[in-house]
Amino acid sequence: MKERPITIAKIRNGIVIDHIPAGEALAIFQVLGLNALARETGDIIAVGVNFDSASIGRKDIIKVENLSLTLEMLNVVALIAPHATVSRIEDGEVKEKNKVTIPQEVGDIVICPDRFCITNHEEVPGKFIVIDGEPVTLKCYYCETEFFGPLIRYKERRSL
Repeated sequence: MKERPITIAKIRNGIVIDHIPAGEALAIFQVLGLNALARETGDIIAVGVNFDSASIGRKDIIKVENLSLTLEMLNVVALIAPHATVSRIEDGEVKEKNKVTIPQEVGDIVICPDRFCITNHEEVPGKFIVIDGEPVTLKCYYCETEFFGPLIRYKERRSL
C-alpha cells in the first residue's frame, strides 16, 4: 500500500485532542457543540479521522483554535475517548499535554436510558456515577440504572 503523508495545519493557540479511537472524533465534535462554536467565533476547527497510530492502530484527532476546555468538556472527552490526550497550544508550540481522566461522577451531559427516570420527565439535571472505566459504565443517581457502550447517549451542546 502506498504511504500517504497527511497533515493537519498547525494552530497558533488553542487545543489538540489526540489519540481518539478511530470513528469517535465526530461524536466529541457533536457533543461539545464545536460546529456552533466555529460559526459563532469564526475560529478554525480541524477534525482528522482514521490516521495511523503506533499506539492504538487507527486514531482520530481534533484541533480547535482559541479554545480552552472546561471540566465538563474534559469529562465528555474522557467518557468518549478514555485514552485521549489534550494538548494546550500557545504561539504554535505545545505548552502542556495531559491524558484525560475518567471522572468519578458526571453531571447533566448524559441522557439516562431508563425512559421512566425522573430526568426524562421533569427538569431535573442528570447525575451519574462512574461504576467502571473499561468499558465506561455509568449508574444513574436517581433511578440506579446501570449502562455502558451504545446505551451512553450524550446531550449535544448548541454553544459553549
